[in-house]
Amino acid sequence: MKIDFTKIIVMFVFSLSLLSSIPLTQASYSFEGISFAPDAQGTFRGEVYIGGGHGLSFPPYSQNFDVPEGTVRWARLYIGVWGGTENYEGWVQPEFNGQRLEKLPLGGINDENEDVYCTGHGVYWVAYDVSNITKNGENTADVLTSTGEPGNKLDGRVYGVVLAAACENPKAPMVSYQLLTGNVNLHGKGWSGSMPNVNDREDVNFSVEQAFSNKDTANLSVVYLTGTKGLPDYLEFNGEMLGVSPQYLSEKYGENVRDIANEISYDSCGDEGVSSSYFDIEHFDVLDYLQSNNSATFIRGLDLNGDGEVDDQEGEDYLHPVLAALVITSKDTFSVAPDLYPEINISENELVDGKTAEIFFTINNPGGLCEENFTGSFRVDGNEISRVPIRMEASGVYRSSISWPAVKGEHLLELFVDPEDKIKESDKKNNACKLNVMVRSKPDLSVSLGDPVKIEEKKTVSSSIICLSFLSLFGTRRKKPLFLLLLAVIMITAFSGCVEEIHTTEKTAYFIPVEITNSGEASARDFDLNLYLDGKSVTVLNIPELEGQTSVEEKIRVDVLRGEHILKVIVDEQNRIIEEDEDNNEFETPCNFT
Repeated sequence: MKIDFTKIIVMFVFSLSLLSSIPLTQASYSFEGISFAPDAQGTFRGEVYIGGGHGLSFPPYSQNFDVPEGTVRWARLYIGVWGGTENYEGWVQPEFNGQRLEKLPLGGINDENEDVYCTGHGVYWVAYDVSNITKNGENTADVLTSTGEPGNKLDGRVYGVVLAAACENPKAPMVSYQLLTGNVNLHGKGWSGSMPNVNDREDVNFSVEQAFSNKDTANLSVVYLTGTKGLPDYLEFNGEMLGVSPQYLSEKYGENVRDIANEISYDSCGDEGVSSSYFDIEHFDVLDYLQSNNSATFIRGLDLNGDGEVDDQEGEDYLHPVLAALVITSKDTFSVAPDLYPEINISENELVDGKTAEIFFTINNPGGLCEENFTGSFRVDGNEISRVPIRMEASGVYRSSISWPAVKGEHLLELFVDPEDKIKESDKKNNACKLNVMVRSKPDLSVSLGDPVKIEEKKTVSSSIICLSFLSLFGTRRKKPLFLLLLAVIMITAFSGCVEEIHTTEKTAYFIPVEITNSGEASARDFDLNLYLDGKSVTVLNIPELEGQTSVEEKIRVDVLRGEHILKVIVDEQNRIIEEDEDNNEFETPCNFT
């Protein structure tokens, strides 16, 4: 939330020979944001409901929803919370239809909860599965946060609450949809802290099943947090600008200006809308813009005056898109079979020899509803490692991870879905995915010391005293007798001599060149460098990252008395880094400081 003083008040762990279950990957804090990913998708007969509101307010925060008729196949409750800063921690806990849900910690920069997306300066987007307690008709969410709790610093105000649900109804049209969630921090330079970068746009791609011969409606739904009325922002679908130009901006910028996230929900197509402070939910008719591949683009602002930048009045200071859904309906009457396809990915940081690497995978089903058990075959270099049990959900998205003891070299990772051919699908050709990876050797840190370099500092103490003395003499308008001036000069000269004599017994400043080398292939991340003088710690320097097969030199200042001293430097003294060789992490040498 902007500081506006007018508004402020299936999861598996590999052993060396076997797989077993582990929790899904956690969502770590990211200032720039967490990219959009599918949260639900599929094709069925019924309706997809997306609704909510109502703007920033202190808890207890209540929101009602009107869910359409039909069998609720899945439902998600989303909550936006303002933390005040990414350094504050607290919690959020909703009650939905009278049932108290889990109290989730909001950890800011320390957050690693898979259901909590924290980005920017403490903007949270939290998700709950409420499939089993969502009902047709009126539903109510009541949200509490840690605000007001003794010792709590988290702001804890709620931006808004959104409910998304799929209701199967044999009397309704066919629906093909994909709902994606994330928490992207679009921001200008002034809101990026120590980072001078900007983040002006985010593209969201949809892979919605379009087997319909006739498409009757196509709607795009979006949700924003932190938007401000009067600061332009834009939304495109397949390159077409959506929304209408608001009068309060068009008079200044013309008819091409937009303000989608303007703290008024349901108004971007010209309707009156509902006031919703720092929160926006909008629906757009995009039937005329549909293509074979569809995408939406969130844009923070545009350079309207042609100076090459999006200034403070041409775009949002910062804006958080958190949900995008494309829903297509058709009066076609044919049934649609499931269509399972897998995706796998792994962070390069995980691919280190001897390290247990976590491989994330998603089983997608954009086709007909499927709630069945089947298996996945995980293979490395053509050899099946294990058969993984999978229980597909009605949401059409199943996520889990596999742990693999990585071995140095190139490898081919493969995941085959339903190798027993248990599920009848519309397309069996996309049931496998492959990923080529390179596993690197462990980091290998070593350290050495160069010759100390004396820092030649100007002797400014005496001259400063002289200057101050003269200033004190001439600081008044009265004339000074000659003998007082002579006395002052004598005293200053004498005192200056004393200062010079003191300098001969003071410590001398040196730069100590320290070279750190990583001769391994993998990067070494987040380790310390400790410098000792005669056994006493001089400094501890944190190194965020040192890439493989590279070196870096740091110059560390020490103030030392003349004579011989022992210098010692240790890299990764806390043994945070698993290395090829742990015996070359320190260097010690005598040095004569003259």
